[in-house]
Amino acid sequence: MSRLKLSAPIFAITLLSSSGLATADNAAIEDLTDLSIEELLNVDVISASRLGQKASQAPSSVSVLTATDIRTFGWRTLADALNAMPGLFTTNDRNYSFLGVRGFIKANDYNSRVLIMIDGQRMNENIYDTGNIAQEFMLDMDLVERIEFIPGSGSSIYGANAFLGLINVITKKGKAINGVQLAGDVGSFDTYKGRVSYGKQFGNGADVLVSASHYDSGGVENLYFSAYDTPATNNGIAHNVDAERTDRLLGRVQFKEFTLSGGFVDRFKRVPTAAYGQIFNDPGNYTVDKQVFGNLKYEKSLDDKTTLLLSSFFQDYEYHAEDAYDFGERIVTRDKTSGSWWGGDAQLTTRAFDRHRLILGVEYQYDQRQFQKTFDIDPYYLYGQTNRNGHRVEAYLQDDIQLTDELIFSAGLRFDYHHMIKHMPLNPRLGLIWNPLVSTTFKLLYSSTFRAPNAAELDYNNYYFSVNPPLHEERIKSYEGIVEWRAPEGLKLSAALFYNDISQLLEANEATNDLLANSHSHHIYGAEWTVEKRWYGGRLLKASHTYSRVDDEGDHSDASVGLPHNIFKLHYAEPLFNNTLQLGVENIYIDQRLTWQGGVADAYDLVNINLRADRIIENVDLLFGVYNLFDSRYEMLGNGVHEILPMNGREFRLKLQLTL
Repeated sequence: MSRLKLSAPIFAITLLSSSGLATADNAAIEDLTDLSIEELLNVDVISASRLGQKASQAPSSVSVLTATDIRTFGWRTLADALNAMPGLFTTNDRNYSFLGVRGFIKANDYNSRVLIMIDGQRMNENIYDTGNIAQEFMLDMDLVERIEFIPGSGSSIYGANAFLGLINVITKKGKAINGVQLAGDVGSFDTYKGRVSYGKQFGNGADVLVSASHYDSGGVENLYFSAYDTPATNNGIAHNVDAERTDRLLGRVQFKEFTLSGGFVDRFKRVPTAAYGQIFNDPGNYTVDKQVFGNLKYEKSLDDKTTLLLSSFFQDYEYHAEDAYDFGERIVTRDKTSGSWWGGDAQLTTRAFDRHRLILGVEYQYDQRQFQKTFDIDPYYLYGQTNRNGHRVEAYLQDDIQLTDELIFSAGLRFDYHHMIKHMPLNPRLGLIWNPLVSTTFKLLYSSTFRAPNAAELDYNNYYFSVNPPLHEERIKSYEGIVEWRAPEGLKLSAALFYNDISQLLEANEATNDLLANSHSHHIYGAEWTVEKRWYGGRLLKASHTYSRVDDEGDHSDASVGLPHNIFKLHYAEPLFNNTLQLGVENIYIDQRLTWQGGVADAYDLVNINLRADRIIENVDLLFGVYNLFDSRYEMLGNGVHEILPMNGREFRLKLQLTL
């Protein structure tokens, strides 16, 4: 086997791994702790239509998690929080976390089919379209005001990457911190974290937030991998090669109509799996991810019916990985990637026409740099090097028409020019929303969108096989029927039937020497129900169940790889000792999953418990968490030589926070 073929999977791992404007009225992103139960169950959602809109009136199915939920259940990363949402599940290859959405997950696609946003700004980078959700995510979870998830294709308001759904993470304002905040965590596996934040709203209305944090974990000291269980490979024990470090910096200033924000994240991770032929138990196998963004927004009410939103942004992304191989001598191969892009948005929202809510917008993004390079360090050998650039222009229109007092018809259209594809897609979005009673809503929804091949995919075939067959955009059509019922006592029931028709999916095909090509269609269908009850005082009970199946028009054997047909989630929060303590219990059940090798990864049931004490003494908050309470040895799907990968056992966490 040639050295080229040995090195190709390094690039393939990362391979099979922009800006949107979603600013709301100022009140829409305030701390939610003062809202009534009824308001919490029908809170304004920003992501559904880029401006605050009642969940019952939004042409989407919407799930929301608040800052209080994050504190109560002790979610440490965005991946933890998303794993608690109906219809979502996460998997992990001991380097990155991947997100499955309502019955669909593709190994190593790096969440490129889900749009990840912070305050409406696209965070998917412009090389692999990665949507980071774990320690490599831009925001510290202590700075998150709420998380909104909308399943299904995201047209017409959102375009590329809003393929299976979109996630908008909304940051806290400075006044939610209201001073200097110091926080420190200590946890299992030599894990430590520190954060310092300053937030304040001044008398002139200016709101300021600045925060910096550092995360450091030694990881599991000894990890066992059955694929390497030989005396020559330390009997399958990877020793001290699971470490991870992350540094973050965020700043945000809002004054009158202007909001300026920026952030930076730098994450280092040793990779213990040696999944694609690397030297096992070698500390030289690692990845580094860095990302920076800046954004300036302007929001102006032109009159009592019309609002103008303008935004400009820039982003930069760097990734490099080093992998040690044995070619008779130890050779280190490096993947080096860097991307930069900038652009802007303009959106006009008006109710100037009777019984219409009209949204018009245009977006522009210039991909200034999309650079990739793979080479051996010493002796130097270049496998491939590419660089791309180009323009993206999107225009959209949506009209929410109040046909009667109880009936809304939503119609939208989006037009995209994208330098990664050869033609310009036009995608509609239709919704019929009926509110026969104040407490009851029915929705019928349809939308379509696309995902363009990313820079890594476009270069992959030529990079490794010296051929360049045309790659087309992936297409999806989403259909959903929803019924929601809300009681004044804080009870909400919802149920949904969904169907997604995916065509031209990009996949590597072993029969054609692993060339990437647009494949056959996938049909995803299922049902989901959620019940949520909130009591005054802080008690919460929430349960959800998602059932889904995938049919593949081509090879049915891999149609359901990685898919749990059943996902059940239960969350319970209980205030104790006159609200001195808050108990949060989380139960996540994930059904068995087929592996790529034809085996089965067992179903698992995780129970996490967190005990939170706010102001246990003056200005001091305390949190104690136990994750995987019953020490379940649960499994994730592997890659490369691994059919399954063992995850961590029981973990502990103690967090102390001081506000001055």
